[in-house]
Amino acid sequence: MPSADVPHGPIWHGATVLVVENEPAQRQLVRRRLEAEGFQVELAPDGEAALNLIQSREQPFDLVLTDLSMPGIDGRQVSETLARYRPSVAVLCMSANPDAVPRIGPDDIPVRVMLKPFSADDLYHAVRDAITRSTDLTNVAEAEIVLAHAGLSRLARALEDSRTTRVHTLDLVVAARELRRIREQE
Repeated sequence: MPSADVPHGPIWHGATVLVVENEPAQRQLVRRRLEAEGFQVELAPDGEAALNLIQSREQPFDLVLTDLSMPGIDGRQVSETLARYRPSVAVLCMSANPDAVPRIGPDDIPVRVMLKPFSADDLYHAVRDAITRSTDLTNVAEAEIVLAHAGLSRLARALEDSRTTRVHTLDLVVAARELRRIREQE
């Protein structure tokens, strides 16, 4: 059970988790533990089934919890595919191998790995933290997109105004400075 000092919050409570595990008993155990904590859980027996489920699902999963060692498409390949095509989906890996730390993406970012066996409390906290981190990053990205869009809109307006009235040169300078500031923040 989760600690009493860590309340369920709207970010992760009721979140959807895809569990990718080729061992049926382990898959069901993880499902029961997550559902007991209020998560919505779907299962995939391997990487190929997981990728098909991810692709066919209208709403993205909040988290994909995948075993690293599976026949065929393994957890590392699932993680890499998600990083490329669904970067807003949080990924958490599990492995019995303490040396397994996959790196994914063009920046070779390490993925968090839970070592098997893990407790129900460890599972809950790791899943909750992964979803929270992913949500925080998504919110930051959305804010940056809004800022960039605002800068581009001002620049476009200023360009249009300068063509028609030739009075708004100062608006062009301000918009260009705003775009430069946004780029420097990236």
